[in-house]
Amino acid sequence: MTKKLSLPALLATAFLLAACAGSAGPQEILVSAKAMQYQPATFEVTAGQPVRLTFRNDDAVEHDLSVMEFPMSHMAATQEPMAGHDMGKMTVDPELHMAAAVGGSGVLEFTPSKPGTYEFFCTVAGHKEAGMVGTLTVRAP
Repeated sequence: MTKKLSLPALLATAFLLAACAGSAGPQEILVSAKAMQYQPATFEVTAGQPVRLTFRNDDAVEHDLSVMEFPMSHMAATQEPMAGHDMGKMTVDPELHMAAAVGGSGVLEFTPSKPGTYEFFCTVAGHKEAGMVGTLTVRAP
């Protein structure tokens, strides 16, 4: 004997499945800094989906990861700003920024809102010029 579900039961099941599918959690990205390079130097995320970016400094000097203009609908950091962090001669603060002391790390959560290609770089004096740059690509959903 086959049991048939009523229309309200089918709608409730569909709603629960859709809610579960949308709560898969943030896109997890790990970027490390060492020897004046980011690893990986390029990564992709999807617009409208939360991102949890972990930045780890595996080098013997201070580093950061900055994006000057970056459209996003939400941002939260899990660490306080790093005391004494030297952003070189920056006259405008980056929209996306996280610094890590030697051997340290930090986590930044954000939701990108616009597809595009965005350069990230280290603002510590001389680091960008030494090649400490990368590319963050935001894909359309």
